[in-house]
Amino acid sequence: MGGTSKESLVNSPNPGQMDVQSQGSARIVTRVKRTISRGSMSRGTVFAAAFLLTSVPMASAHADSGDPVADPPTPVCLESVPGVGPVTWSRVPAATTQLIVAESTRRNTDENTFSRWEKSGGCWVQLSSWWSLNGFKGWHERPWTGSLRSPIGVFSLTDAGGRLRNPGTAMRYHYGPKKYERGGYKISYPVQLYNYVIAINYNRRIGKPPRNTNQPDRTTGSGYWIHQRGLGSTRGCVSLTKSQLVTTLRWMQPTALPQIIMGPAQSISI
Repeated sequence: MGGTSKESLVNSPNPGQMDVQSQGSARIVTRVKRTISRGSMSRGTVFAAAFLLTSVPMASAHADSGDPVADPPTPVCLESVPGVGPVTWSRVPAATTQLIVAESTRRNTDENTFSRWEKSGGCWVQLSSWWSLNGFKGWHERPWTGSLRSPIGVFSLTDAGGRLRNPGTAMRYHYGPKKYERGGYKISYPVQLYNYVIAINYNRRIGKPPRNTNQPDRTTGSGYWIHQRGLGSTRGCVSLTKSQLVTTLRWMQPTALPQIIMGPAQSISI
């Protein structure tokens, strides 16, 4: 939206080779297990099989788009989120109990790690970690319209919407089949970027639908969202697969005062 949220055409990685390798490994492990169960192996062969079972990679879960999805980490109680520096952390409201971190390794990259965190009993626990895309030219503290960069900072998340009906979020949701249709295009199959969107509160009027274009400051960009991934990097938004986006929407609660910390590691760590 607003010159900074539509997709550009940078191809996403193809996970096909990893799928083939994982499936082959799973078949090998199944055969070894069957042979052990029949009791047809010598002691030395059983030791070799045991080594194989502990060293062969197993098939991993995938999102509906075919992109690899990291397995949920074992919950660990943390007083703060790793990699977030004291200055950045001071901008997160003390009452916030839901946090998203979209962190890149470099300032000029269009890739980031999108992780969800939740605070309970004084502990921050990581719920998920996904590969994500952002602006084609990376990040900037004050991105301008057409800069192809995503904003750096800590921003609240209060409003959502999309061309499809509310998928089950408790957030304010603006359903607009026509208003969010412009994010679609067609290649060999139809692609819709704005089935679901979460407005990032950078230079926008909180409480208004994500599609609202009456931004407070006309000297910087606006219309930055978390939306569905298309062919590649964005013009400033952050993109996820459809299933990841729905998971995030259903997880978010207004009473948790959800926030997003976004930008390169060198900026977030301050």
